[in-house]
Amino acid sequence: MNYISFFIQKIKPFFRIIYSLLKAPLLFFLLIALCFWSDGYTLEDFGIEATLNPNDYCHITDVNYTAVVQDTNVSITEYLTFDVHASSKSNPFKELWRELPEDIVDGVKVTYRVDSVSQVLENGEEIPYKETSKMYWEDSDYTRDATQYWHHSAGSGRHPDDDESLLIYIPWTYRDTLTFKIQYTMYNASLRYNDCAELYLSLFSGKSVKWLKSYQAKILVPNELMPTDYYAYSFGTKYSRIPFTESDTLVPGHHAFSIQLDQKDLKFNHHNRYIEFCLLAYGKDKHIFAQSAPRNQYTFYNVLDECIAENEAYSNQVSRFRMYRLLCLAICICLSLCIISRTKKRYQEALNNPQIAKPDNEPEYFRDIPSDLDPYFASELVFLKDPFNKNKEKQEEYAAILLSLVRKKYVTITKLNTLSDWKDTNTLIHLEPIHCGEENTSSNLVTYHSTTGEILEPLTTSERLYYDLLSRQISSRMSQSISLYSLQQEIDEDYVYTNNFIKNIEKKPALECGFMQGYFSQMDYDAEQKKFEKSGNLSFVLAIILLVFVNGFSYFTPMMLSLGAYTLLGITLLWRSAFLSMKAPDLVFFTPFGANEQAKWRGLYNFLNSNTLMNEREVHEIALWEKYLIYATAFGISEKVISAIKLHVNTLDIDTSPILHHQSYIHSSHFHSTSRGFGRSLHTSSRGGFSGHGYGGGGRGGGGGGGGH
Repeated sequence: MNYISFFIQKIKPFFRIIYSLLKAPLLFFLLIALCFWSDGYTLEDFGIEATLNPNDYCHITDVNYTAVVQDTNVSITEYLTFDVHASSKSNPFKELWRELPEDIVDGVKVTYRVDSVSQVLENGEEIPYKETSKMYWEDSDYTRDATQYWHHSAGSGRHPDDDESLLIYIPWTYRDTLTFKIQYTMYNASLRYNDCAELYLSLFSGKSVKWLKSYQAKILVPNELMPTDYYAYSFGTKYSRIPFTESDTLVPGHHAFSIQLDQKDLKFNHHNRYIEFCLLAYGKDKHIFAQSAPRNQYTFYNVLDECIAENEAYSNQVSRFRMYRLLCLAICICLSLCIISRTKKRYQEALNNPQIAKPDNEPEYFRDIPSDLDPYFASELVFLKDPFNKNKEKQEEYAAILLSLVRKKYVTITKLNTLSDWKDTNTLIHLEPIHCGEENTSSNLVTYHSTTGEILEPLTTSERLYYDLLSRQISSRMSQSISLYSLQQEIDEDYVYTNNFIKNIEKKPALECGFMQGYFSQMDYDAEQKKFEKSGNLSFVLAIILLVFVNGFSYFTPMMLSLGAYTLLGITLLWRSAFLSMKAPDLVFFTPFGANEQAKWRGLYNFLNSNTLMNEREVHEIALWEKYLIYATAFGISEKVISAIKLHVNTLDIDTSPILHHQSYIHSSHFHSTSRGFGRSLHTSSRGGFSGHGYGGGGRGGGGGGGGH
């Protein structure tokens, strides 16, 4: 077994859960509702393109921005270039939009007034658009006449959310490059504090920044509003700080702050998709451009030092978080090394426990039956060191128990109607009449066949429990027989008793056969094994959280993927999960006798599951073939033995065997699939549900019986 097989087995339950969810009607309706949910998160909020057609888009590619400070307000002129690219001529673009970012700072909200919109042609000619109070919504609104208009959606915009937006209704355009001149006023751009004033401009932001090819901006402060003492900052892009220049001569009568960014400068991460500018005035001119600023929550507070610290933090964000990412990577490397070292050390310490005995030798094949062991416990013993199979629900084991009861002559299987096929409704389970007594040479109770007087072999733990289950369901009947179909019906209805039966058969064989007969050194024989499995499962969950959720969340933060730190730690935890789960079977508290017996039973499983039995030349007694079939059925590989019996056992010998002479039934896959259905009925009924008597194939280890338009 390798790590790849382990992870395939580990993720299978997740796929089953997802498949079950997809079949749920509620999820279907939720998905339909999501398609019509226009006011919440969009696909782009999660980093996914909203359009399903990559050839259908409209991007703002070039911006020329000029802002003139007018005390607390700012007059802005923008030249925006749109790259319009419709997927087909039958689906042209009919509107464009520009988000006007709202913000509430210290209790004061930024608002806008759009003054004019015009289209700029290649020759420089401007075509003015008209303002309309109507926001086009329905398809019928988009007519040839409803073009060359603009609408300012103040706080109730359709695109892309409820922020303020400017919508431009254009002549229907298939593919073109359009440039627009937009003039608008931004209110409450300046904030006044006790020891300073701040002019804060969000020049461009949002998801559309990643399509920018060039960005030019000038912030013009009239000389009479320009403070003597000030700090100026510009933020954004993946570099955090945006370079700018200052000039008193570029525009006469103004102090100009200029930003020039080309495509190589316009690189963004998810956490800094913005271009922003801040002017902080202090000293004697601290309120020079904020005389009319409205009162805010901190108007009478001293905030200069705090504002400077925040601006410096934004400016140094890249270098600061680069150090944090390196530190995070170093920590995760150290944690990974510690996890690997500690995991191996813990396993070695557990393996050296004197209560865990190791076998003297582990034969690959073991041809004899090691002992007359309980079929249910034999299956558990074989797969106790197999992490993929040890916790599977028992199904084939019930077929093995029934076969063993037939071999020991406590039960017979017959047809209700000899002319019909072996079906659940036509297959009868008949309890033989028995009584208990004492042998002359011993005071121990023995079981006799009431009719023949033959001494019967004693029942093992699971056989006794199964026989009691049959007796309970048959006791209310006139005869000592019950069909397989009726038995399943009774089990479904008698779920309280069935639940107790399941609990007993899952615990008592290991107690009575395993601990009391000396296989295990303590009753809680798999305590250490369960600890390792639990720890492995926890590591697997933590690994998924790191690889999927932590990586996904951090990608949108300045930490980003932390240079692969979370991935490295997640892979280490996946390794730990696989290592603990695959090594856990070595930690069963076996006695020396139990360890040797387990190795023999595993060797028997390998022998029966290989082609060696088919190629045998040695003649085996019929009793050995019966036991081969019983234990192979418990192991889920009965097909192998059935094929060998047909090849090597004489027909006359088969007729003398109580479990082999019904070749047309017991040798068929139908018997074993029915028994698996019976096993599922038991487990389903024990949970208080109706099983539906489902049949199924499969075995356990190599066979098994059967835009902006």
